Amino acid sequence: MTPVVADFLSAAYPTAHVRGRRVARSDGRPLGFAVLDAARAAHLGRERVGWLVCGHPGTAAAAAQLGRLDDTPGGLWVVVPYCKDLSAELWAAWPHPGRVDRRPTATDPAWRSRRVWVAPPEHLTGLADTARDHPGGVAGVVILDPHTIMHKARGFAPRGYQVNHDRPQLVCDFRAAVAVADWEPPLLLLTERPVGAVDHRRAAEGYALEAFEFVAGDTFACWEVPIDPDD
Repeated sequence: MTPVVADFLSAAYPTAHVRGRRVARSDGRPLGFAVLDAARAAHLGRERVGWLVCGHPGTAAAAAQLGRLDDTPGGLWVVVPYCKDLSAELWAAWPHPGRVDRRPTATDPAWRSRRVWVAPPEHLTGLADTARDHPGGVAGVVILDPHTIMHKARGFAPRGYQVNHDRPQLVCDFRAAVAVADWEPPLLLLTERPVGAVDHRRAAEGYALEAFEFVAGDTFACWEVPIDPDD
């Protein structure tokens, strides 16, 4: 790890606030809890490995979980709902409405809270410069895709029609734009589908990842207080 990356991770992850129980994809066998601290973020970001959080309980739960990250020190968490309607749903369930800069609209569905910024893929480009210049940088990118369909929006549509927007590539471009040396912010993909129902190889390819670690959605947690990795 280069000194510049080490210094950045110390600022982005002064304490750990996200964890979940890793599981085997083949049979859901529990593999122990993993904490997203600076060391694990360093590994995920350098090795191009993401977290695939399967069986996640949904938008209301995501709002409560991510809302806790709004009160943590360190870097920003950039949340990417797969569509404009989901961005509005997350805003409606957000536990800190007084912190939100403005209400999302059909034409501009991006919005910001204190440490959590929300933008569908098409609106990430305008966020990159400001996020990169934030004192803590970007700690992670969280994709909300309940049905795990966004990574399929690339290449060619049925009957040979060209797809005019490559939404997964927009996510890849954003992570590259806020990268620090050879490190990119970890990507967490939250889906309501069970682990065995997700084409994880295609999803990893869509987001330019080498692989995913699988996390049980009912154990995924974000806390305001620091998490001790030894607990």
